[in-house]
Amino acid sequence: MMLTRRRFTALLAGAPFASAAFAHAASGAISERQRAAVERLLRVLVDSGTVPGVSFSIGNASTTLIEAAAGLRALSPAEPMQPATRCALASVSKQFAAAAIFLLQQRGLVSLDAPFSHYLPDYKDGRDMTLAQLLTMRAGVPADDEICEAPIDGRIDDATLIANLNRHKLDFAPGSYFSYTNCGYNVAGVVIERISGKRYGQFIAENFFEPLGMRGSYVLGARNDSNFAQGYARENGRWQGAPPTPADRAFASGNLVSTAGDMQRWDRSLFNATILSRASLHNMFEIPTRSGSAHTHYASGWFVEPSGAIWHGGTLAGYGTMNLLVPATGYAIVLLSNAGPSDKWKPADVARELYNTAELGPPLPLLLPRTRSTAPQPRKAP
Repeated sequence: MMLTRRRFTALLAGAPFASAAFAHAASGAISERQRAAVERLLRVLVDSGTVPGVSFSIGNASTTLIEAAAGLRALSPAEPMQPATRCALASVSKQFAAAAIFLLQQRGLVSLDAPFSHYLPDYKDGRDMTLAQLLTMRAGVPADDEICEAPIDGRIDDATLIANLNRHKLDFAPGSYFSYTNCGYNVAGVVIERISGKRYGQFIAENFFEPLGMRGSYVLGARNDSNFAQGYARENGRWQGAPPTPADRAFASGNLVSTAGDMQRWDRSLFNATILSRASLHNMFEIPTRSGSAHTHYASGWFVEPSGAIWHGGTLAGYGTMNLLVPATGYAIVLLSNAGPSDKWKPADVARELYNTAELGPPLPLLLPRTRSTAPQPRKAP
């Protein structure tokens, strides 16, 4: 049975397989000792069979310092994971959707505080919410993927997304709670198309990928890619292929593909404010409420830690990803893999451990627990 999107939890078992040597694409002002330490940490993931393959990068505001890969992007026939291997970003994609909305606001085409119905009048609940609430997941848009991503007459597209949402009420009144929702970011992708007059993937490519030289980045399913990592899930103790679903390809909450090196180009643009202004970045990384029932550490497409670290992870059945920025020291860490997160593979925790192992700055504390929702949950039947 196919596992549902972004709800994948692997059960790890079975014998480990041999790892390939790390393949280097770039190096810089990172010592051999630091490089060896981080490679050793990630090689354990591959040698233990925790992930089939993994790629990673460390960079700063000027350059990519390390870009490497280990393990396999495909098991049969065996193909090595390479630094240039493309992986599905899963929910790391959300930061691009958020950035696109802030870019449109920067150009005077939207207001994050205007009623959402100004931009999507066919969404029945749009008059009650704002784009700001949508991006910070405080709009009440249903949190259940199955509600918005279900096919209608065999179709999955923007029209079916809105039709599905119009059949359901909001989970809560906008602004009253926080609830992590892929459906909300799916809707954000539709808004980007409506306002820009371009397909979502075209807008992202023209405004982010192409200006930044992110040549290995695109919308999932848009290319015939010979160096794309096959996603895997553990079933009965063995790795089984876990291909992206039609919804994974269709919607902005998780439909982008990239490489560890390309993501450093993206992170450099954030450090240097080359596309989004400093004011837009400040607003994007701002947690909208500091108290009450809607408070979490989620901003717009990013989690913001008390330490100042900024990050987002991604989960699909077949992919686990992480993008971590540490503005205080100016480092960025990217992790991409072809296995979904599990009890033994937690990309967010591994990225933090990698940062600390490389001694890139004062040790980062444990990341805050991720709150799925602050809204009251229905009581389970006894």
